[in-house]
Amino acid sequence: MRDGGVTSVSLTDRIRETVLPEEGRIPMFIYADPAVYSLELQRVFGRSWLFVAHESEIPDPGSWVQRNMGEASVIVARGEDGVIRTFLNSCRHRGMKIACEDFGQGKMWRCPYHGFAYASTGEFMGTLVGAPYERIAYPGGLDRDALHLIEARCERYQGLVFATWNLDGPSLEEYLGPMTWYLDVLVGRAEMEVVGVPQKWVIPCAWKFPSENFTCDAYHTATAHAFLAKLDLVKGVDFGRDGYHVDPGNGSGLGIGIHPEEDGSYFPQELHDEYASNLDADQLRLLHRVKNFHGNLFPNLSFLIPNFIKVGDDWISGMMLRQWQPIAPDRIEAWSWHLVEKRGPDWWKRKGRATYVQTFGMSGMFDQDDTENWELQTKNAVSALARDDEVWMHFEMGIHLEPLGDEFPGPGDVFDGKYSESAGRTYYRHWRELMLEER
Repeated sequence: MRDGGVTSVSLTDRIRETVLPEEGRIPMFIYADPAVYSLELQRVFGRSWLFVAHESEIPDPGSWVQRNMGEASVIVARGEDGVIRTFLNSCRHRGMKIACEDFGQGKMWRCPYHGFAYASTGEFMGTLVGAPYERIAYPGGLDRDALHLIEARCERYQGLVFATWNLDGPSLEEYLGPMTWYLDVLVGRAEMEVVGVPQKWVIPCAWKFPSENFTCDAYHTATAHAFLAKLDLVKGVDFGRDGYHVDPGNGSGLGIGIHPEEDGSYFPQELHDEYASNLDADQLRLLHRVKNFHGNLFPNLSFLIPNFIKVGDDWISGMMLRQWQPIAPDRIEAWSWHLVEKRGPDWWKRKGRATYVQTFGMSGMFDQDDTENWELQTKNAVSALARDDEVWMHFEMGIHLEPLGDEFPGPGDVFDGKYSESAGRTYYRHWRELMLEER
């Protein structure tokens, strides 16, 4: 099938024949192959719902942030009418970026190249607004409707803003499916707000490595993050074992670490009433036993409640969202947001932010462990491209286990214990479907 490292079959045929999640086998070439990456930008990032902002980042009419959908720069804006929209950050005249800052507020954007101006709702307003050049340059007039900014489909769930270029595809709630039950616990338990601006840094790794890590890999914590036990911050290196592995379908996945029920809730008592007003009894019961919570919403939005650590008399964690923005086959830009309950007590907010900065993010102890692993995995994936034989990765953990069924109240396939790769196999099953889907 392959001759001297050059495939003699088409890319899609090779994906169909070698990406075998049902057998627990994933070929290493799919991580850093430039041709795979190019197809992913079209069929994965071009058709999926992608996280673009938290609504607390754009609270007022006219506020906006610059984000990415795949490699495409977009503007996420709350219009003067209060509606949140997502636009391709590209002037319709010559394709120049019309927003070059990370965030801002105003009633319009004006292209820095030729002065084409756009309202916060995307309508073309004219050239060099207030000056006479448009009548001189275009004496026959301009078709304003044709110059409307290219707009993505945009919807929200529990404060998370998503957009997609797949204008005729499923709604956001259909796309999320069973994942909504868990997102309610994560970000719907109270009114949440983003603290500060997102941290950003570049990692020399392929985007699927961190995505699959958060989807299904609680197993690495005992080795990669063993320092937590050595520093006596947890009782043992198995802090990532107890709980549930959840395979909600559609390529997403999560792990929920739990503590003994007699410990009581690690979350602030001051927020109990707000939690109770937003969650049903099963969700509230689960929240009260959470000691860590990680996952990934396909394709590249990860979330994390890091393992609670006792500081004095308080249990502390620092919740975050992570996004792995692809910028090359073997390189990403990591984005990290810290979220906290808006009406949380001051001690919870202060200590939670300190924990967030110290554990994850560009200065975090955990991220240094993970980043080194993902970087070296990527180097091996690149070297695998030059081999004649196929290099496989092992994805069989938990392949013969049955889900809990009615023993767990939440939807999806849920497994007792966090050591499983069921959601990882679903991740690559969904990825394969998208990559093979021709339109």
